[in-house]
Amino acid sequence: MTTHPSGCGLARSGFLPDRTVHLHPLDLCNLACSHCYSASSPLRRTILPLEPLLAALPRLRAEGYEVISLSGGEPLLYPWLGDLLAAAKVEGFRTAAISNGFRVSQRHRPVIEALDRIAISFDGLEARHNAMRGNGQAWARAVAGLRYLAEIGKPAAAAFTVTRDSLCEVPDFIELCAGLGVRAVQLRPLVMAGRAREEAAGLALSEADTARLWLMAQTLQLAWEGEVAVHVDLAPAEALAADARAWDLALTGGADQRLSDVVNPLVVTPEGRLRPWTYDFPEEFDLGQLRDLAPARRVWIALGLPRLRRLLARTLQAAAREEGFLDWFAFQRDTASQCPQVPA
Repeated sequence: MTTHPSGCGLARSGFLPDRTVHLHPLDLCNLACSHCYSASSPLRRTILPLEPLLAALPRLRAEGYEVISLSGGEPLLYPWLGDLLAAAKVEGFRTAAISNGFRVSQRHRPVIEALDRIAISFDGLEARHNAMRGNGQAWARAVAGLRYLAEIGKPAAAAFTVTRDSLCEVPDFIELCAGLGVRAVQLRPLVMAGRAREEAAGLALSEADTARLWLMAQTLQLAWEGEVAVHVDLAPAEALAADARAWDLALTGGADQRLSDVVNPLVVTPEGRLRPWTYDFPEEFDLGQLRDLAPARRVWIALGLPRLRRLLARTLQAAAREEGFLDWFAFQRDTASQCPQVPA
């Protein structure tokens, strides 16, 4: 049980261990990856100003959130990242970021040191990674980033997007990470969102591939226990159904319910939109703008929570009828896409 600054205990909310804000402060990136769910690239220029972010931090903390997890775009390109991390620390947040590794170097050590956790993203071994990133230096820079984190004693993690073609490369990648001192690897099935719909449509995992990945992850976790923690963004459908009580706080409601009781994670887009659960969640379920978190305007958000509770109940019921392995957040998104008629 985590203690909230108000003195109230925070029970678990959903299937994440922490109550998390997934912050995408910009869609600018030095790469244009073929599978990017946010369609970020060097040509994008949407950026979230610092001021509304700073103003929202106390309210996000009061709503029960514990972690600010930065993505993008490339979060290390955000020009006010140091100021944001300092302010988040004052409010009691832990901070994390996922980077492509190009800026994980001595030149950017102050912001790297200010982060509690940092992960570098991969899409396969060298040839496949470079091809999907559209950059012949992408692999070398990402691996150099992991080496640099080990050099300065910063806990390093890697996130590996698993496609139909890269599934066979997972064991070798885990072995490589162990040799580089990486402490954790997150295996993420490719999500058909953003640029992936057009440029990586044939690379999605089949049902059989998904089962293979889950079994592979369990085996690798045992093989590398004590050296590398291996996590996969999948779970048996029956396990999700059995753990549905993790959402009790979300489904109960009540006048004192906080946003994090229902929406975990909360996504903030580069435009400042508040979106439940995933970046690519249907826009009709958005909860407004970051500025709507101001105390005087919170009633607008509260009006949207009953609709999300009804959608969540429907999603849990649907999961209970499934078999095999589910990517829970992708399943939430797909259920929402099929149920736009959920009453407001």
